[in-house]
Amino acid sequence: MSMKRPSRGLWSLEVRKLWRYATASDFHSFDTSIEADKQIMEYGTEDRFLPFDAPHGISSLTHSINSDGRLLAMANKDDNIDVYDLDSGEKTVISGHTSAVSVLGFSPTDPDLLVSWSSSLAGHGMRSVPVIQVGNTGIMISNVKQYQAAQRKRNPIPIQGAARAGVEAVMAHLGDTLRLSSSDADEIQGAFTSIIDRYDPKNHGPLSSRIDGSIAIAYHSPLFSHSGEYLMYAPSPGTSGNDSSKTFDICLYRFADHTTTRLTGHRDSIMWAGFSPDDSLVVSADWEGNLRVFDPDGRKICTWKAAVGRIMAAIFSPDGKYLVTANRHGTIKVWEVATGEEISEYDNGPRGCRALDWSPNGKYIILGSESQGRLRLFTINEGKIEMVQERKLSMEGSGLDSLDSSIRHLVGGLFNVRTAEFLSSPAGRDGSTKVVYSVSTDEGVEVSDFDKGKGWRFVPAPNADRPDATKAEDEEQLVLGHIWRKETGELGIIARDGIRFWRLD
Repeated sequence: MSMKRPSRGLWSLEVRKLWRYATASDFHSFDTSIEADKQIMEYGTEDRFLPFDAPHGISSLTHSINSDGRLLAMANKDDNIDVYDLDSGEKTVISGHTSAVSVLGFSPTDPDLLVSWSSSLAGHGMRSVPVIQVGNTGIMISNVKQYQAAQRKRNPIPIQGAARAGVEAVMAHLGDTLRLSSSDADEIQGAFTSIIDRYDPKNHGPLSSRIDGSIAIAYHSPLFSHSGEYLMYAPSPGTSGNDSSKTFDICLYRFADHTTTRLTGHRDSIMWAGFSPDDSLVVSADWEGNLRVFDPDGRKICTWKAAVGRIMAAIFSPDGKYLVTANRHGTIKVWEVATGEEISEYDNGPRGCRALDWSPNGKYIILGSESQGRLRLFTINEGKIEMVQERKLSMEGSGLDSLDSSIRHLVGGLFNVRTAEFLSSPAGRDGSTKVVYSVSTDEGVEVSDFDKGKGWRFVPAPNADRPDATKAEDEEQLVLGHIWRKETGELGIIARDGIRFWRLD
C-alpha cells in the first residue's frame, strides 16, 4: 500500500491511521503454541461509563488514582482539582491553586492524602507547614476526606427547633434563678457556637497545607517513597536549567514531623530521582550522566558515572538488587546497587526512552522507545539484560516509505511511546503479565497479556481505526489517559466526556 505525502502535514489523520496497524513485529504469548488474539474495544462496548467534563484544548490530562482504587483526582479548567469517587460518581472540588495544576499524586499508602503543584497558590484558607518556607508558588497537601465532608450535602434537620429545645432546657434547669445579664447571654451564645464548630467540618480549620517548591523533579520520577513516609520535591527555583549560580538539590519532606532533608551535590540539572524498594536509598541522576546515592537522612553514600549524556529513565528491580538506566542515545545499563558496579549493557538505539517499568514478579522489564512506537520486553539473567520480545511499527507496511527519507525520519520520531507499565494485581495474587501502553499522536490505548497471548485495543469511536475514518465529534472522545483499578480488574480510558471501564480477563 502506498500513499502520497499528506496535504495537511505530518500530523495528518491519514498518516496516523495507516501507521497504527502497520506492525513489523508484535507481542505474543510466552507460550508460542497459543495463537495471538487481539480484540478491538470500541467506545460503547464498555462495562460502565462515568461522565464528567474535562478541560478542552489539551491532549493529555493531569490525573492520579488513589491507593485503594476508589478516588480519581484530575486537574480541571478552573485551576482546581476534581476528585471523583469511581463507585458512586460523587465529585469533590479541591481549590487553592491560582494557576493550572501541573502535577498531582496520591500517597501510595494514605488513600486520602493528595499533593499537587502549580506555579501559584492562594494564600487564604491554608496554613504553612512548620519549618518550611512559604512562598507564592508551591505544593499543596490536601486531605480529600475532609474536603468531602465539608462539601457533602447534609440531610435537612430542624435546626431552629433543636436550638429552641436547647435553650428551653437551659432555662428549665435554671428555674427561678434565671436572671440573664448580657454577659450570661453571650456565654450561652458562645456555648452554642463551640458545639456547632465541633460538628461542622468547615470550621475544623484549614483543609490544606503548603510548602515552597516543585513536586516535578523530572520525567517519571516518583513523588513519594514506597512507604509514603516521604514526599520528594525540588526546592525553588527548581532542579533544572543551566544557571551556574543554581543549586541542584532534592528535598525530602517527612509527613510525620513536618521536617525536610536536603540532598546536595549535583552540579547540573537532575533528570531522574527515585527510592529503592525498601526506601533505604535515594538515587538521583543528572544531565551529565552522574548517579548519586544517598540515604534518607541526606548522607551521600557514593557516586557512579552512568553514561555519556543525560539519563532519561531509571528503575529499581523489585528486590532492590539492580538499577536499570536508559540514556538519550538508547544505551541501557544494569547496575548492582550494593557495589555500584556496571554489570551489563544493551544498545537500544538510536533514540532514548522515557517509558520504563519492571514487572511486580521481578522477571521482566518493559521499555518504550522514542522512535517507531517501539516497545521491547527484557529479562535479566544473573545481571545480564536480554531482549525477549519486540513490538514496533513498520515504515514499509504503512506506505510511508514513499516519503522523502528525511521526512520518514521525522515521522518515526513522532510515534514515541508515552507510557508503558505493567498492570499490578491485588496483594496476595500472582503478579500480572499484562502491559498497558500508548503512543504519541495515537487516539487509542493498548494492553497485551503475555501469559494468555491476548491483546486489547481501546479506540474512541466505531470504526475509528479505518484510514478513512474521521475524528469523534468535537474531539469529545479523544483519549486523555488511562487508569488501572487492580482490586476490581478494571481498566479506565479517560476522555473529555468521561471514563469508560472495561474488565480485563
